Amino acid sequence: MKITKIEKQAKRDRYNIYLDGVYGFSVASRVLMDCSLKEYQSLTDKQIEEIKNSDAEYKAYNRAILILSYRANTETELRKKLLKNFDEQNINKVIVKLKNQGFINDADFAERYIAQSKKGKRMTSLELLKKGVDKETINSLISEREDETEFKNALNTAEKVIKKHGDKDLQFKKQKLYENLVRRGFAYDVIKLVIKEILER
Repeated sequence: MKITKIEKQAKRDRYNIYLDGVYGFSVASRVLMDCSLKEYQSLTDKQIEEIKNSDAEYKAYNRAILILSYRANTETELRKKLLKNFDEQNINKVIVKLKNQGFINDADFAERYIAQSKKGKRMTSLELLKKGVDKETINSLISEREDETEFKNALNTAEKVIKKHGDKDLQFKKQKLYENLVRRGFAYDVIKLVIKEILER
């Protein structure tokens, strides 16, 4: 088939490609340039399919960049979001490209997540597992969090609980402290120290 017309779309950075006088498909301007498409150029069915795949990959990449512009994502999170609109083959290509460009790095994501989390190590680890970070990476990074940071995070949580239930009796406050700290993933030895610290003030 021969490209008989290349027409710019009015409101988008895309071009309509007409084959033998009939609309065939559309591509982004970047794909138009990358594939060196010109009027009166002949295309085989295989070439047309490759051009369409290039355009689909370009769309997937742009969507991925948009998603990542809102917040960092793990590879698993990004894959799930892209699968709503794109096929797995193009997603795989995009993921590889983004990794090479440094836009996706699960280890870096986990390191920042752990540093920012105010929850206990156990809960933080579970959240990262749900986001698709592998267990080995999580265990390696979570073990680096200092005991002082873990204690401080637990103490901050406990202070909020006490502020809410400050007028209650000692046993009630102790129970609420324990429940909240367990729910936020702190280890028993940390919980024990924090409860002792805050109730003896």
